[in-house]
Amino acid sequence: MKKIIIIVLFLLLSCFYSNAFAIVFPIDADLNVISPIYYQNIIPPYSSAPLNTGLFFNSGDLLEIAASGFWGNASYLTFGPNGNPNENITPTYPGAGYPVAALMGKIGNNSYFFIGSNYSNTVTNSGILYLGFNDTDYGNNWGIVNADVKFNPVPEPSSIFLLSFGLVAIGFFRRKFCI
Repeated sequence: MKKIIIIVLFLLLSCFYSNAFAIVFPIDADLNVISPIYYQNIIPPYSSAPLNTGLFFNSGDLLEIAASGFWGNASYLTFGPNGNPNENITPTYPGAGYPVAALMGKIGNNSYFFIGSNYSNTVTNSGILYLGFNDTDYGNNWGIVNADVKFNPVPEPSSIFLLSFGLVAIGFFRRKFCI
């Protein structure tokens, strides 16, 4: 019976630590702008949208992002993932109140949040993670920032309970019928 308990505890602990993984996403400042507004006349015109990472997060999951790289604009200004600290985007745009050219994210249909070069927080709403460049005029941007997304999902309690219950039941019946 002690062996079964040790196995159950090992499996429970491994559920908490074995699910973490990391993926690096390149976010192109020219293609992955968070605002659909466009002012430049480019022929042919094209559209820009935040990068859909395809990573689905549940409430309670831990999300960590470390970003590096440079992007800039037609004025030959260069910024890192923290953007331009001297210029905040207009209040009516999706990245309002945050620096222009900063790395931003959103989960599902919720509001954008500032990521910058380092971000670590627990997810409060479920949905897919989107990443983008905080700007409204994507026709004059250049460069790429790489976002290293670390994802640590919280194990589902019912799965852990069922696994534990099944192992204990096997141990109980084995002892009862094999002794």
